[in-house]
Amino acid sequence: MKKTALIKLMSLAMVFCLLLSFSTPISYVSAADTTSLTAQKAELEKKLKETEAKLSQLGKQSKETEEYIKVLDEKISYLSKQYKLAKQEAEDIENRVNALESNIKTNEVEIASIKDEVKALEKNIKTLNSEFSSTYDEYCKRIRAIYISGQSGSQLSFLLLSNGLTNLLTRYQMISAVSKQDGELLESVKSQTDNIMAVKTKLDEKNTKLNETQKELKANSESLKTERESLLKKQEDMLSQQKEIEEQQLEANKLLQRLHDKTKEYGEYRDTTQEELDAIDADIEAALNKYVPPTTTTKKTTTTTTTKKPTTTKKGESTTKSTTTTTTTTKTTTTTASSNYIKLTYPCPSYTNITCGFGAYDGHTGCDFSTKGNENQKIVAAESGTVILVKNLNYSYGHYIVIAHDKTTSSGSAVYTLYAHNNDIIVSAGQYVKKGQQIAYSGSTGNSTGPHLHFEVRVGGATQSCAVNPAIYLP
Repeated sequence: MKKTALIKLMSLAMVFCLLLSFSTPISYVSAADTTSLTAQKAELEKKLKETEAKLSQLGKQSKETEEYIKVLDEKISYLSKQYKLAKQEAEDIENRVNALESNIKTNEVEIASIKDEVKALEKNIKTLNSEFSSTYDEYCKRIRAIYISGQSGSQLSFLLLSNGLTNLLTRYQMISAVSKQDGELLESVKSQTDNIMAVKTKLDEKNTKLNETQKELKANSESLKTERESLLKKQEDMLSQQKEIEEQQLEANKLLQRLHDKTKEYGEYRDTTQEELDAIDADIEAALNKYVPPTTTTKKTTTTTTTKKPTTTKKGESTTKSTTTTTTTTKTTTTTASSNYIKLTYPCPSYTNITCGFGAYDGHTGCDFSTKGNENQKIVAAESGTVILVKNLNYSYGHYIVIAHDKTTSSGSAVYTLYAHNNDIIVSAGQYVKKGQQIAYSGSTGNSTGPHLHFEVRVGGATQSCAVNPAIYLP
């Protein structure tokens, strides 16, 4: 029976030499859902075909017309939106590429760590197997010795063969000693077997994890290759789209310049970028935080004369003494929103006809007052307030001014006005101006087809997103 148990233990020990490996599903960064983008792209393609058809029809008569240029502006707007979608797709792909690269680095570090652990476990198993073999051999020798002596029967039969009481006691002591030693050896074999099994289980787990991580690394690497190719293709498409937008804008600018030269109703070219507008908004926000409505201080002087009772001098003379007291009271008046609501005057008094209205084309957030080719016309503050920004740019708004007004809308919203494309500006940031006070001379600086004033009204905030139709507040 002992021999059978030993054979089973030996069989378990032999199994430790086998290493198992298997694979499990891996997880990696999946591509974003593009259903919405696809629908938007399809809609833009449809609108672009419609504008192309309109341009073809209008172009048969004349391209130098407001209607043709308006449709061309629509086409440029659709192309710009198409480009933004492509940019969004490119950003999504780039994010996935970055995530995959990060995952790959993590995989590589994890694989190296697991390999080190596997080596250590394999070395540990080798040591345990060697110890097990030594203990097992010793135990086998003990069993073999008992078997050869012919005393492998029961303890009772072994004792019955004893001759005399002394021999019986001696044999009993020997059996007890052998049984005790055999039991210790058997316990040692069992303990070593348990240790080997525990280490082997851990080794199997590490090898399984290693296989999983290697598969994940392979999948991430393949995905990365595909995503990089997709990103490269998308970037090439974006360059092509950008080139088309620039070509269409160049055509629109040429046609616009010819038309404005004929009509003398000048305005802006259509190629101001969102990046430029964002930078201008940032400047305005910074200026808004810097300047606050000014305060004025007035002094009121009150003079009071009092006459005291007659007094007698040492010589017995009677006199009357008069004392004058001067009291100064300081009153502080803050030029904040008053009870009067905002009501603007025309910012270019000599030219009050709006030649290009609010929203006449995509991105036109003000109204234009063309000065019919005349420069250096008087530009005035449309309402009283504080000049918070004076900027001289060679693009977009050119030389422009922003005023924070001290009157609000009827609902209590703050109001800001912007005056663009001036030649010379005669006020400075922080200066308080009155309604109708001259602040600049008109011109054609920045993104302009000719002399005109671009005027904006912004309600509730000073950035472009707060722009409203100026005609609402003009006379």
